[in-house]
Amino acid sequence: MEIVLLILKIIGIILLSVIGIVFLLAALIMFYPVSYSLQAAYEDSLCAKVKVHWLFHLFSVTLDYKEAGKKCILRIFGIPIMDFLNPRPKKEKKKKTQKRKKKKSGREKNKKSRNQKKKEPVSDISEESRPRSQALENENSSKKNINTEAYDSSEHKVGAENGNFPENEKEKSKSKRKAFWEKLTGFPKKLKMLIENMIQKVANLYHKGIDLKEKVEKWLEVLKRERTRQAIDKAKQKIMKLLRHVLPRKWNAYVEYGFEDPGTTGQMYGYYWMFLGIWNEHFICVPDFEHKIFKGSIKAKGRMQVIRFLYTAFQFMFDKDLVYLRKINTEVNS
Repeated sequence: MEIVLLILKIIGIILLSVIGIVFLLAALIMFYPVSYSLQAAYEDSLCAKVKVHWLFHLFSVTLDYKEAGKKCILRIFGIPIMDFLNPRPKKEKKKKTQKRKKKKSGREKNKKSRNQKKKEPVSDISEESRPRSQALENENSSKKNINTEAYDSSEHKVGAENGNFPENEKEKSKSKRKAFWEKLTGFPKKLKMLIENMIQKVANLYHKGIDLKEKVEKWLEVLKRERTRQAIDKAKQKIMKLLRHVLPRKWNAYVEYGFEDPGTTGQMYGYYWMFLGIWNEHFICVPDFEHKIFKGSIKAKGRMQVIRFLYTAFQFMFDKDLVYLRKINTEVNS
């Protein structure tokens, strides 16, 4: 009995430890933030680097963009595992393909050698060495062919003069007439089909326009309600909160520019000062009134939690006002 209780105790400890590890991993995934950083610079060419890492750089993905090439490397514990944009070819496949190529080349060589052995040297036989009987037979056959060709051509000329063509030409002329007549008789049917299709398309467009008009009228009626306005405002607030959470918390940008016309340069610099309160010293702009130039750089850092995405999704699924918006959509489309 004591042994059974000991075994059950060990099984319970193992189960509890497994459940604890699962909960710990779930909590880490949901609550530990995923950090990201962006660095980009432009001067004659664009260079950019994006890095996403999680859990003290345990897992990280770096995207490196340059004119020379692109890289997207996955690292675990800082060790590069794979490049998504430039995957390495497997060595085993290479070896197999090389072996197959060698086997094919060996087979082809063996076949060529066998064919060469089978072939015998052909001796050029001159006409003088041939027997006279064979030469006479060849002359007679050539004369017969010439006579038959001359006879056929004369018959064809006589038939053309008298208006009597061979049977094949008569059949061809009949088939051409039939095809022409079928085209003539089939033209009204084709025209009728084309007109019917055009009418059907116009009718479909008309019905679609009526349906769209009805939908717009329904949406206008629905949007006039106070509850719909409250629900839309609530949805906007949730989306804006999520965007604030995702967008970078620290960022700096620097731009040095200049146009051919100093007036346009000054005009752009005026627009920069108009919106200076929005970026609040995060964005520095330096105009160059003498040279045509454009160069700049940007740095940004941010982080996001999975729990925030899950929380907003849960609210959109179960909140009364947000569920009401989905019901409105089904109402209007029905």
